[in-house]
Amino acid sequence: MSDRIPVRVLLERIRSYWPEAASPETDIVFSVIRFHELIRMRTDEALRDFGLTHAAFEVLVALRAQSTPRQLMPTELYRSVLLSSGGTTKILIELERRGLIRRVPNPEDGRSKIVRLTIEGEKLVEQAMKIVMQHDREHFTQFDGKTDVAHLRDTLLLLMEKIESNPRI
Repeated sequence: MSDRIPVRVLLERIRSYWPEAASPETDIVFSVIRFHELIRMRTDEALRDFGLTHAAFEVLVALRAQSTPRQLMPTELYRSVLLSSGGTTKILIELERRGLIRRVPNPEDGRSKIVRLTIEGEKLVEQAMKIVMQHDREHFTQFDGKTDVAHLRDTLLLLMEKIESNPRI
């Protein structure tokens, strides 16, 4: 991200030249947005070595996070990965072509198919996840210890729980 000014500089400019837009919430949101960009950049870099897009990785992770036989209905998968049904279908076709998933008949509804992770897909997503997790850990090396990381995690999870349970959002 060498082409970006540091987020602290941007926030200082807002405070100086647009004080009515400066707030602790603005600081947090801009920091989270920039942090997301950094994470996404590093994750995409790691996934290229596995021939995966970020969206394909999300699909494989959503399936791997299920109990055996690691499968989901397409509708559940769309909701898990926050993609459109058309976008997800394109990804599923490519993952199936590579032998990472299978689409099997749904015994309860002959019109639909269940998306199931294959052994090859499970192995690949587990390998990719190890590398992604290494990259993720590197983002937190500036913290003094595990307590700081755990506190940040707990705070963010609590915030997300409250936001996601709000019916207005």
